[in-house]
Amino acid sequence: MTIDSLDVVFYTAIFIAPGFIVKSIIDTLNPPKKTNDVVFFLSCFAYSLVNCALCSWAYILIKPFAEDRVTIYWIAFLGITLLVSVFLAIFIGFLKQRRIIHKIADKLDIRTIDPTPTAWDYWFSKQETSFVLITLKDGSEIRGFWGYNSFASSDSDMQDVFIEKAYIKSVDSGQWIDNPENNGIYISKDMIRLIEFIKQGGNG
Repeated sequence: MTIDSLDVVFYTAIFIAPGFIVKSIIDTLNPPKKTNDVVFFLSCFAYSLVNCALCSWAYILIKPFAEDRVTIYWIAFLGITLLVSVFLAIFIGFLKQRRIIHKIADKLDIRTIDPTPTAWDYWFSKQETSFVLITLKDGSEIRGFWGYNSFASSDSDMQDVFIEKAYIKSVDSGQWIDNPENNGIYISKDMIRLIEFIKQGGNG
């Protein structure tokens, strides 16, 4: 097969794009570290190489179509590349979320450094439901419920939280009382002094 200029562009895109796809999906599944452009592009390139290696056997299988059935060849080539890159990203994201590598290293008595940027990212990326007691810098307190509709920003320059439900503390009983008029509350990290996470059932 003769490779003309258009094919060169297509091959270049097909071998570089998977790295960006993999990196984007992984960063969606796990809080990413803030890095410079050089590190980012090197990471994408590394993921592309791994993706290419995983796809190599499939590329060999469809190679006979390159001469006679060009359209089928390119559709299959593109489909295989994208499909494998998505599964690769999900697999790596799963390993990171479950901390599989760290658990294996611990069993082998090997010390590792957690790649999660901050404790803030570590907790909120777990997406565990919990009651929260937030103490603000002015001493006031906010009681709420951290659920699946709550949100915490992973941007180190703009960290804030949205709590989906706020509660009022009863003066008489000290219990947390539901506030039916509340539809969530936004709090900037600059206002927060302390966040206490309370197990469900222990909000008395």
